[in-house]
Amino acid sequence: MSKVKNFSEGVRKEWNKISWPTLKELQDNTTVVVLFSIILSLFIFFIDQIYTKALEFIFG
Repeated sequence: MSKVKNFSEGVRKEWNKISWPTLKELQDNTTVVVLFSIILSLFIFFIDQIYTKALEFIFG
């Protein structure tokens, strides 16, 4: 039982060390991730279209 107590005390100590982001930081980071995801998706889409057209040209 002492192992469980030591573990839970350790978890509690580590939990208090967590630095949570502010709402502004969270919103900024979310915006960056969403924009990057959209840009990457568009890039992959256009590359796919180019490859598709090239293969259609090559193989008829």
